Amino acid sequence: MNWRRGLLLAGMHLAVAIPLMVWIEADDVEHLKYFPRYSGSVEPIQIGNSQPGEFYLIDPCGMTSSGEFKPAAIVRSANLPSTIFVGWRAICPEDWTIAGMLHLSLRRPSLAVTRQLNLALGLLIPVQWFIVGGFPLIRPKRWWWEPSTFITLCTLTALVMVIIPGVREFSRIPMLLAVLAWLYWFGLLVWKTIRGGWKLATQ
Repeated sequence: MNWRRGLLLAGMHLAVAIPLMVWIEADDVEHLKYFPRYSGSVEPIQIGNSQPGEFYLIDPCGMTSSGEFKPAAIVRSANLPSTIFVGWRAICPEDWTIAGMLHLSLRRPSLAVTRQLNLALGLLIPVQWFIVGGFPLIRPKRWWWEPSTFITLCTLTALVMVIIPGVREFSRIPMLLAVLAWLYWFGLLVWKTIRGGWKLATQ
């Protein structure tokens, strides 16, 4: 176990995530000023140039997040396991997530819900990175090819790019690479678990 490396990565990612979550919360405050709260159910609404009496059903669970605020995408790609487990910023979180168990949903957007989810994520991020960083699954010759190190480099690159307006859209590239690195890390974890179990079974 490399506990110093684990503490270093935990501290770095927490230092990146906290300012981004504050930024996201400030953006939420602005949105709540101009958009009414959703009632939490599928309701008919009249849109644009529709004829009088012509309504459409809007289901928040069917909405996509393609226009997601970039800092939120950075936090999610950098901390994929924790954000999935928390159900962070999910409109309709799964029942097995923390948000689902505590009935914290963005169906009814509020700062109270946002802050509770941010707190849960903020507690899990250092735990996640202490484990991932302290127990590296591989030790490649080139240090930056180790998944947790690569994810950290992608996160820092995306953070710098999202701050600069001219290159903000290109921050999608390092975020995508971070997600792919997480998938690679999960693949390694499954492979090593299966191989370790097979060795124990054959001894």
